[in-house]
Amino acid sequence: MTTDAARRSSLTCSAALTLAILAFTVSLLLAWTHHAAQEAIARRDDARIRALTREMLPDAVRHQVFTVSLPSYGGATITRPIYAGYDASDAFIGIVVETSDSGGYGGEVRVVYGYLPHKQSITGVKILKETETSGIGDRIRTDPEFLAQFEEMALPLQADTKRPQHPVSYVPPETNGGPGQVEGISGATVSSRAVIRAMRISTNQIVPAVHDMLDELKGARQ
Repeated sequence: MTTDAARRSSLTCSAALTLAILAFTVSLLLAWTHHAAQEAIARRDDARIRALTREMLPDAVRHQVFTVSLPSYGGATITRPIYAGYDASDAFIGIVVETSDSGGYGGEVRVVYGYLPHKQSITGVKILKETETSGIGDRIRTDPEFLAQFEEMALPLQADTKRPQHPVSYVPPETNGGPGQVEGISGATVSSRAVIRAMRISTNQIVPAVHDMLDELKGARQ
């Protein structure tokens, strides 16, 4: 091999090594950035969940995440997170659940609610996300009379299935609905139906699962 050829070969090897080191460094930086971003998202979500747990369960001073398995189509199961709240003595209080419905006038409506197993009641709801028409459909988030219907809402259960005796259901405005019935908002029928439907489906599935795992929820310690 001539001197020039040897020099070119050496330069090629050096360039290849430099590129390899650069690629490795970039990969490390990307991995670190992804990890840092995931940690930031986890911290943000944890802070949000803590805030929601305190709002839905005012006596809770800490929360713990659990997973419930729910039946799905074709005999399959799906998992959903629930957030258990505990008081200052570490006693279990209740759960906070996020749910959603894609049938709002503007698309998806996301809802969070609290549930107290020992009282068999909903503590209230909060609208987390909506893209409804301003001043009309978005009243699901601002209308105090609509939201008040979910506060301390009794949800007595069937003894055998542990499903609500009176599932959450929609009734037209000003009809003085009975147990489990929630009056919709005049002019925002589609939007209010989406909230009520999300609550009905979620409570029909989540509530029985929660009662089946009460020992686990009560036994959890910090």
